[in-house]
Amino acid sequence: MAISHPSPSPRQRPAHRAVAALVAGIAAFVSVAASCGGRNDATLTGLCEGHAATQRVAATVDTVLPYAGAGLAALKGTRFTLGLAFSPPPPTGPAAGTAECQGAIGEARFSGDLPAPLRTAAAENGIAGWRIEGDTILVGLNPRARDNNLVMSLPLKGGRGHWSLSTFAGEVARGNATAGR
Repeated sequence: MAISHPSPSPRQRPAHRAVAALVAGIAAFVSVAASCGGRNDATLTGLCEGHAATQRVAATVDTVLPYAGAGLAALKGTRFTLGLAFSPPPPTGPAAGTAECQGAIGEARFSGDLPAPLRTAAAENGIAGWRIEGDTILVGLNPRARDNNLVMSLPLKGGRGHWSLSTFAGEVARGNATAGR
């Protein structure tokens, strides 16, 4: 036996329509927010599709070379975490990537708990530059500097990458960097 629901009376119809319109509006908002918001996967491949992306990177200071100095030597074994918010690459022009995403470049914002000797090798304004090479994204945390270059190399599809700190003397410290949400 089917249950019948009474139709709203003429007096109730405007309120019924208002509720229906409100529900439809909420559904539309949720749909737009989901499509404009961050991606729900733990990869950076959305950059190749022109989307913004975020990534949390956990890193460890694994190797400090002898000529790095006492400040960096004391960091061996130290762990640090960075949050990276990648702006999408420009859709056209010389900075735009190809269909495969090779060569795409852009900017990212970074924040986190960089140890003091590494913090001096990162841009004070928290803006990094990024470039895609093959299946890897290179993130320069001090993009316009010739000395003290802190660079992360992360797989586009997530997982383990690495970071390094280079000065005019060459690479002075490095370690692993694992990207994930």
